Amino acid sequence: MGENKNVTATTQFTEISRHYDELMAGVPYRLWVEYVEDILRRINYHPSNVLDAACGTGNASEILAEFGYKVTGVDISPGMIEVAKVKTRMLGEVEYLVQDLAEMYLNRKFDLIVCVFDSLNYITDPDRLQMAIERVSEHLVPDGVFIFDVNTPYALSHGFFNQSNLGSRKYPKYVWSCAYDRPTRICTVTMVFEVLEGKEKRQFTEMHHQRAYEIDELREMVAKAGMQVIDTFHAYTFKKPNRRSDRVFFVARKPSDM
Repeated sequence: MGENKNVTATTQFTEISRHYDELMAGVPYRLWVEYVEDILRRINYHPSNVLDAACGTGNASEILAEFGYKVTGVDISPGMIEVAKVKTRMLGEVEYLVQDLAEMYLNRKFDLIVCVFDSLNYITDPDRLQMAIERVSEHLVPDGVFIFDVNTPYALSHGFFNQSNLGSRKYPKYVWSCAYDRPTRICTVTMVFEVLEGKEKRQFTEMHHQRAYEIDELREMVAKAGMQVIDTFHAYTFKKPNRRSDRVFFVARKPSDM
């Protein structure tokens, strides 16, 4: 990206919220949701109402609604939720709320809660992640299912976030560079964006942070929250995770006697 004096620095999911859908235009959201449905068929579970936790701008929420589920979406970012609300007024009927997962309170329960696109990695404090998983459990009906995915320690420690699209003609353009701290297992990603607003180009930087969690560590958190991990998968397959798996899906169930 060329030099541009109109540069700002912000925290994660603030400035990029307005441009997030253009940034993620190539992401196969429908295939992700279809994979979740494949998991549900595999465990012979048929939910009707779904909570999309850390829903972002609602791309997966809208597809879930299109598939016939009654959907609520929550996200910690007011900017992302605002974009989601604008889209749902045009495209469908999804309720969106600003909620921190670690403190979530909706006064209702759901058959299925999904939290995908490595959203839980963004909760870098293990105590806060435990709180978030416990809040998920509190919002599930007995025998309800929680499906989530995470970037693995292998992915975060091997520079998977190092990427750019400077060869593209489309905006936003970006350069991402990451640094992994092994003692804390925190991956810090410096994301430099260039967006086109009208005829003006503008650059800004967001600092994103993810923590690597081990599979056994997450199993223990889920169990402590009163649920049981019934399966784990190497992403988008039904194969068991291996040491080079970059993303792992978890399928957890809340016991019917809770």
